[in-house]
Amino acid sequence: MPSRRASLAPRRLESIAASTDTDPRRRASVKLAHLQVEHLHSEDERPVEEGEEDEEEEGDDEEDIYQLDLPSAELCADYWQIHKMVKYLKVGNAICTTIALVGLKDCGLHQEVCQLALKMVGGLEVLLNILRTSNLRCNIGALQVLEAACGHASTRATVHRLGGLQVLQGLVGHSHVEVRGLAAAVLAQVCALPAARAALIRDDGIPKLVALLRTDPNMLLADHQQASAVEGAAQALWACTVSRSGRLALLRAGGLELLGSLLFVSRQSLLVPVVGVIHQCITEAAFRQRVEEAGYTSALVRLLHASSANLQVLATKALARCSVLEATSARLVREGGLKVLVTLLGREGQSYVDALVEKDPSFARESGLTGDPPGPPRSRKQSVMPETGSSSGGRKGSGQLPAGLGSEVESAVGTSSGAEVEGQKDVDLLDNKAAGQGVGDSELLEAVSEAIWHVCLLPDHVTAVKDLNAVPILVALLQHNDEKVLTNVVGALGELAGDPECCLFLLRGGGVTTLIQLLRRTSDKLLLNVTHALGSCAADEDALMALLKQDGLRLLWSHLKNPNCRIQASAANAICTCLQQESEGLAEVVRSLVGGIELLVSLLESESESVLSAVCAAIARIARDPQNLAIMTDYGAVTSLSRLAVRENDSLRPFLAEAIAACCVSRETGLLFGQAGAVAPLVQYLETDDSTIRRPTCRALHRLSLEPENCVTLHQSGAVPLLLEMLGSEDDVVQEAAADCLRNIRLLALRRCQAHSRGSKARPSSRR
Repeated sequence: MPSRRASLAPRRLESIAASTDTDPRRRASVKLAHLQVEHLHSEDERPVEEGEEDEEEEGDDEEDIYQLDLPSAELCADYWQIHKMVKYLKVGNAICTTIALVGLKDCGLHQEVCQLALKMVGGLEVLLNILRTSNLRCNIGALQVLEAACGHASTRATVHRLGGLQVLQGLVGHSHVEVRGLAAAVLAQVCALPAARAALIRDDGIPKLVALLRTDPNMLLADHQQASAVEGAAQALWACTVSRSGRLALLRAGGLELLGSLLFVSRQSLLVPVVGVIHQCITEAAFRQRVEEAGYTSALVRLLHASSANLQVLATKALARCSVLEATSARLVREGGLKVLVTLLGREGQSYVDALVEKDPSFARESGLTGDPPGPPRSRKQSVMPETGSSSGGRKGSGQLPAGLGSEVESAVGTSSGAEVEGQKDVDLLDNKAAGQGVGDSELLEAVSEAIWHVCLLPDHVTAVKDLNAVPILVALLQHNDEKVLTNVVGALGELAGDPECCLFLLRGGGVTTLIQLLRRTSDKLLLNVTHALGSCAADEDALMALLKQDGLRLLWSHLKNPNCRIQASAANAICTCLQQESEGLAEVVRSLVGGIELLVSLLESESESVLSAVCAAIARIARDPQNLAIMTDYGAVTSLSRLAVRENDSLRPFLAEAIAACCVSRETGLLFGQAGAVAPLVQYLETDDSTIRRPTCRALHRLSLEPENCVTLHQSGAVPLLLEMLGSEDDVVQEAAADCLRNIRLLALRRCQAHSRGSKARPSSRR
């Protein structure tokens, strides 16, 4: 009798080795088991990029795989049941095929090991062949099996490689509604692969899916099969609209109007993919505008009250992206959406609010944080937002940053290419659905904070946010450990800090200290918002003192070395705001920053117009101190500023003219500017009708005219007629500067005339 003593080697591998040595007939099943064990340790579940293929080891297909040994039987019963069912599928009899398909559905295909077995035994090829037949029952059964099996990335890749995409596209137009719905649902999973998604868009598959949406929304509650077909089509479109080409194809096919009509259906399982598609599509500016004009954002505001956490998250994310439009932002305030968002903000961030209340009870009482927690307990329902390696946005990102409303919005909303990365988390929606994963702790909070940030971009809405007592909650959330939430919270506080009362809340709650600490982070998006927020706070004298006391100015100055030009510009703007204050000893603090002035002057060689404008504005503040001006002059600031004077950029010109005016506090510096060739280009600045350019230009020309050589250049450059025109300006500063400049030019001309007259009188007497 063989020994039953336990082996020191792993039981499964030991048994496989023993079986291989003792019974050659079992080599196929042993090899299959060995491959399966290796696969569980090495398979990396990832989307298959275009051109990639899964590598499979070839085996002896003709050997009998049903001769089971002990380690093979230990895998699982469903694993071997799948082998039997696939064998029956190959018989070719319709009844036998139907029974085998029913058996396959009960084999636990959601398990990875069962999906592997189906793929390795050739079951996917057989299922796709069944779909090419005209037997309705077999078609439905095969689609149901594929829907359950395509939860694994390698299974989806195999279906795509075997040409399943073309077969499924054909079934989308099937005469039977159940077949159409199942085919669309399987397409939704397969199109999680970038290669499959690109192939579907290239083969004009989007219009076929859009055609499934053409139905009467009132009939969807009564007709379950039709509702399932529409839901499957929406899921497939959700996967395809991750890419920009998919979004544009949907727009061309007229899918936006059909999706908008489905927003008013009360079936939540259908609303989730519909809102998901809209959330992806409004990355495009054309979609955002059309969604707002059609009034679909009102339906999204209504969905903020949804009982489903999944639907609530998607609706909030869609509104966050769309709220970069002023009309959408105003709609949120007007229709009560902002109040719901603030309630959700307080509910999701309750633990951080409680921590702030415990840390500073007096501030909590003053700010109204000690009331009852807002909103009902948070729902923990199943999430349909799938996770991948990338993040969404706003970020799981980043997106559109307009220059006027604050450049931070661009990274929050994202460009088209950035949206594809952000939307990658939505393509595997059935994976999480099958796994029963819940909404992440930060997912809803991230979406809500992003939407509130975008609402705050309009100054008119700052009061509305403040009246809802959102500022103390945002201050508490500065302690959040999620970087994306922090980015949105800091962005909102940066816009709110311009209000004195909001800035006081931020200062009293320790927000300024936290913002200074965040300057040590490395995330570009976060640093961009932190520097902007500190710049807004620096306008308040008390906040500025706190910033200087905690070495905030030095940390801001250090970000002038950041390789990101937008962070450089934002840091320079914050420094400029700090230097605007007439704080005692501030000029000495600037000199104490070793290499600080040299670094600032070196940025005048930057290629970014925003950096140049911010640096010129900062130089105009630093030049108020004679010692700092002398240091800048030694580092070549005059030459660099003069070189910039020839640029035809209206956004740079006012800051450049202001910097030159500030540097010309002495005739010596004015002479240096004249020798560097800065006078003649400045005269051309007067030809514009922009008062923001005229005022600093007139001031600069007035100070330059204190040097006689510059007056000659001004006269030769045609400045006199332009300055005479400035005398009729409604701006008193422009009038006075133009008059003083003309006076200096006239005095020089008068002195020359007098000198010439004296010389003429002296010449005849010398002849006698």
